[in-house]
Amino acid sequence: MVIELIKIVPSILWFLLVIAVLLLFYRPIRDDLLPKLGEFKAMGVELSFVEDFINASIELAEKSPQWKVEVSSADKERVLNRTKQHLKIFRDAQILWVDDHPENNLNERRMFRQLNAEIDIAKSTEEALEILKNSRYDFVISDMARGDENTAGLSFLKKLREENKTIPVIFYIGVIDSEKGVPAQAFGITNRPDELLHLTLDALERKKY
Repeated sequence: MVIELIKIVPSILWFLLVIAVLLLFYRPIRDDLLPKLGEFKAMGVELSFVEDFINASIELAEKSPQWKVEVSSADKERVLNRTKQHLKIFRDAQILWVDDHPENNLNERRMFRQLNAEIDIAKSTEEALEILKNSRYDFVISDMARGDENTAGLSFLKKLREENKTIPVIFYIGVIDSEKGVPAQAFGITNRPDELLHLTLDALERKKY
């Protein structure tokens, strides 16, 4: 009997030690570690959806013979890794998207919403300018051609600057003319979903600092 007790004493002591450690660190585990684990898990889910939507966006862009978009696996991995490192910067970001055919960028908008950004849509220059009078946004994403006007985006940007609004404007368009470069006073221009995500990260980071 005594021998059997001696054999189980170490197990009992280890059990008591574990209980003591749990009692000692219960509050830090509850208040610090568990929320971080939950946040990490949620981050993984967010990134999974973001990857799905950016894949869908890239697939559509690459199918268009006019867009001539090619996004390598390395480029996609690069933007996803950067997004992972800056997930918090998207939370509650305010985006105004100007496009007369918002259905064309549905996957991109879903991607940003999955990152917890908030998006409003304007279908015309007039509507966008009116919205910007009464609301604050972190940046604007705009198309270029709208209706019969091939440079509607530039007209919108000009009117915006005439009103002394310095909000970053990113052009997300179908066909890129590499010789023209980035329009004056625009933050950037692209027809690639991965570059769009990079540009929005750049805009949010600059605002932060």
